[in-house]
Amino acid sequence: MATSRHRRPPVPFWCGGVSAMAAACFTHPIDLIKVHLQTSTRRTRALRTMRAIVHETGVLGLYSGLSAALLRQGTYTMTRFAVYDLAKAKLASEGRPPTGAQLAAATLLSGVAGGVVGNPAEILNVRMQNDQALPAHRRRNYRNAAHGLVVMLRSEGVRALAIGLAPSLVRATLATASQFVSYDLLKARLLRAGYPDSVSVHFAASFAAGLVATTVCSPADVIKSRVMASLRRSGSARRVPGMWQTARDIWRAEGLHAFFKGWVPAYMRLCPQLVITFVIYEKLRKVYFARYR
Repeated sequence: MATSRHRRPPVPFWCGGVSAMAAACFTHPIDLIKVHLQTSTRRTRALRTMRAIVHETGVLGLYSGLSAALLRQGTYTMTRFAVYDLAKAKLASEGRPPTGAQLAAATLLSGVAGGVVGNPAEILNVRMQNDQALPAHRRRNYRNAAHGLVVMLRSEGVRALAIGLAPSLVRATLATASQFVSYDLLKARLLRAGYPDSVSVHFAASFAAGLVATTVCSPADVIKSRVMASLRRSGSARRVPGMWQTARDIWRAEGLHAFFKGWVPAYMRLCPQLVITFVIYEKLRKVYFARYR
C-alpha cells in the first residue's frame, strides 16, 4: 500500500509548455530573424536583416508575431513534452531506463502528435514573422494569433490549417529526436560520470542538444518556412507547393547551402531556448515530485 501511495505519476503535461513559453519571450527576436532569412531567396546576413526590421518597424518590430509564437509553444511544445514523457513511462520496463528502441518509439509518437496539434500555430507564427519582409500590398496584417486564425479560416478554409503539415511532421519528429533524446542521453552520461543533478548539468546537456538539433532540423525547417509562408489568395485555384516540390525548387535554384539558411540565428535562438526550457522544466519537475520522496 505504501509503495503504491508514493508511486510517482507522469510529469504534468503543462510543464513543458510553460517552460517553452517562458523561453520564447527571450528568444523571439532571433526566431524572427531566422524566419526572414529562411524565406528569403536572396543571400543576406542576420545583422543586415535585423537592421532592416528595426529601421522599418522599430525595436518592437523584433517581437512581431509573439502571440503566435506563444500559441505555438503552448500547443506544439506542450504536446511533444507531454506525449514524450508519457510514452517513455509506458514503454520503459519497471525500474529500468528506456532502451534506444523505446526512445525512438516515444520520439515518433510525440513528434507526430506535436506536429498535428501545433501546425495551425506554426503557420501563424511563420506568416506573422514573415509579413514584414513582404511588399505592403502582399502583407496579411494579422493583428494577433486569434485574428490571424479567424482570417485564415475565412479566406482559405479549414484545409489551410494543414498547410505545410508534411514538413512540419518531419521537422517535429527530427526536433524531438535531436532535442529530447540527445538531452536525455547527454544528461544520463554526465550523471553516470559523477556530476550531481544540478543546473550546470542541465545547462551543458541542453547546450549540446541545441547544436545537434539545429543541424538536423535545418533542411526541414527551411522547407517548412517556405511552404507556410507561400501566398494563396482567397478563391484562387493555385495550390500551395508541396514539401518535395519546394525541396526540389530550393535545390535547383539555390543549391545545397540554401537548406541551411539561417543556421546561425537558428542556433542562437534554439540554444538559449533549450537551455531556458530544460532548466525551468527540471525545476518544475523537482518541485512537483518533491511530495513523492
